[in-house]
Amino acid sequence: MSAERISPLAAPKQRLASRLGNGVLSANALLIFALLYLPVIILVIFSFNNTRSIAVLTGFSLEWYSKLIQNVELLDAARNSLIVGLISTVVSTVIGTLTALGMERFSFRMRTAFDANLYLPIVIPEIVMGISLLLFFNQALFPFIEKLSGYRASTGLHTITVSHIAFNIPFVYVIVRARLADFDRTLEEAAQDLGANEWHTFLRVTLPLLMPGIVGGALLAFTLSLDDYLITVFTKGVQSQTMPIYIYSLVRRGVTPEINALSTVLLAGSISLVGLSLTAQGGGPLFTRAMSSGVAIGLAVFGLTRILGVVATGVFTPSSLVYILLLPLGAFWFWGSIKAWFEEFKEVNITGKILSIITIIILGLAGYFSLLIMTG
Repeated sequence: MSAERISPLAAPKQRLASRLGNGVLSANALLIFALLYLPVIILVIFSFNNTRSIAVLTGFSLEWYSKLIQNVELLDAARNSLIVGLISTVVSTVIGTLTALGMERFSFRMRTAFDANLYLPIVIPEIVMGISLLLFFNQALFPFIEKLSGYRASTGLHTITVSHIAFNIPFVYVIVRARLADFDRTLEEAAQDLGANEWHTFLRVTLPLLMPGIVGGALLAFTLSLDDYLITVFTKGVQSQTMPIYIYSLVRRGVTPEINALSTVLLAGSISLVGLSLTAQGGGPLFTRAMSSGVAIGLAVFGLTRILGVVATGVFTPSSLVYILLLPLGAFWFWGSIKAWFEEFKEVNITGKILSIITIIILGLAGYFSLLIMTG
């Protein structure tokens, strides 16, 4: 009876405490988001300012974005970043995927220690990894090469690429390994029961099912490579420069709307790549095929525009042959990807259809502009 008498009085107190708790949590979340994203929002807004002021917004203008396109040093740095990012992404994705398969499928001595070692580049500070790579190149690898062949090596884009491969492998490994954790091995057994050998089973069953994780890991690796500063600054050498290094050199001379515009472009690119990575991991075959179709469109359109430019000017160079090959390659790739994409497209809801179309557009534009920057 006493409990029944107290409960009506306690209920308002409990509701008040619940409201206060929810209010405190909401205020804490708003404060955290404001601290994280308010500076970024201000940076984006002032990148459209029509004066050099970074304190007073006087009007809207795209002047600073047009200056980025005309900045030769920036385009060279972007070209270096794209070359390093693409090479390191391809190599680290292949090594990380094969390593994940080996760790998941086989048992061997020191397996646990090897697995823990793969997580070290994720855990240790980047500055420690940068210094260790610098010492490895200058104190071990280069003296060994010089003693063996007489060639005196130095740091540059090649050392940046090797370094990025080293720290990207664990990220690809973690994502593909997570995909393998939910992998249904009975599908492989069914394929082998139907007469497929190990190689055909891998190509027709294992690889397609792992592809969302592989693509997600590759996109994350490319994003990390594109944005990296600390490891790059230790291994870049004297003349080699990437986009983050170039931005830092500009900031040392003072923050301008041009830096805001460049940072906004990098921010948009990074967010797009991370979003595509998460979409690929959770979206299944539809989005991986949409990504493939988008890249193929970018490749084909780039080849077509360059061929038209060659025909218009009448100037044929050795690179013209490459452009002539890019168009049929991109078209053939697109035709193979779009047919598989369309089959998946018919089976999803309207949200999935819209997202997959957006994915094709983003990857098409990214592929086209990446080729445009790399070829100058």
